[in-house]
Amino acid sequence: MRVGIIGAGQLARMLEEQASALGIATSVLAQDPDEAACETASEVIIGSADDLDALHTLAGSCDVVTFDHELVDLDLIAALEDAGIDVFPSSSALEFSVDKAAMRERLHQAGLPVPRYSIVPPGVSVDFEAIGDSWGWPLVIKTASGGYDGKGVFVVDAVEEAHRIEHALRDAKRIMVIEEHVGIIKEIAAMVARNAKGDIVSYPAVETVQDNGINREVIAPAEVDLDILESASAIACRIAELIGVVGVLAVELFVTTDGLVINELALRPHNSGHWTQDGAVTSQFENHLRAVLGLPLGDPSMRDAFVCSVNVLGGPEVTSFDPLLADALAIDAKIHLYGKEPREGRKLGHVTASGTDRTEVRARAWAAAAALGTPSAPQI
Repeated sequence: MRVGIIGAGQLARMLEEQASALGIATSVLAQDPDEAACETASEVIIGSADDLDALHTLAGSCDVVTFDHELVDLDLIAALEDAGIDVFPSSSALEFSVDKAAMRERLHQAGLPVPRYSIVPPGVSVDFEAIGDSWGWPLVIKTASGGYDGKGVFVVDAVEEAHRIEHALRDAKRIMVIEEHVGIIKEIAAMVARNAKGDIVSYPAVETVQDNGINREVIAPAEVDLDILESASAIACRIAELIGVVGVLAVELFVTTDGLVINELALRPHNSGHWTQDGAVTSQFENHLRAVLGLPLGDPSMRDAFVCSVNVLGGPEVTSFDPLLADALAIDAKIHLYGKEPREGRKLGHVTASGTDRTEVRARAWAAAAALGTPSAPQI
């Protein structure tokens, strides 16, 4: 069996590592030969995800095509499907990850918990003063497509600032999504895997710690009441069935005083699931491969009471991990590096620790990340 992956970042690399363990070959469509997954793929095709010829070249030798990222043209993905190529998740499902406006509308229509929002087409003026008076300040302005890791998301405190963002997005002919700013107690994520037959397995909901739009830490399970854990998983299962996703679905949620609110969706392996590589019976990467290939889904149960995953970010003094690896390996944690050139602030890998004491597990994970040059933990 061979799986084609659109994109060649660290998610593709980790899919490839799991595919290799299962005897599955991989082909990746890479924009650049230096991308993380190019070192480990069975086959590398250089080309753009916006080039239909490159997409057909990728798909030509593969049983199924899947994704490392969602920065794709849905019309081109639909063209692959029209040509008889199996693509998972499908273009109809992927729309709700690619297009935040479509996602908000679909989830709202289904009665799922979303913040108050308004979708603004390009060129349409917005009465921010009236919206701010109704919903309260600050407001959240998002581009409907193209954002990730906090990019394309703006939290604005005043009318003047809102109009400045509006004019910039109007000039770029971008659709805006304006949302109320909900009172966030905690950020969590729920992940499921679903196959084409409709079978679903659900991972425990996790707590995520964000810093400047970047996920710094994931703790499994989330430290919230059991009913919130169960509700988060139920929401993720319902969305997976609602949009017909095949593969892994991650749902980012806010815990608020009024309950859970859905933030965003990712229809692919996700940073909030990296802990599963070492902390679950079946990792998110294995279950994604199983799902898209029509194989039985694996057990998502945790191997230990607590698991913590911390992202390794480039520090100002780190030019190579070679002199740092010994100290990091002396700590009881698992290290996953992505083969990227170190650069300050860049996501270069992650470390995972597990055990029976939540505080001690987190301390070990952060110590291993720090030994690799990662800047200190954000305030929690």
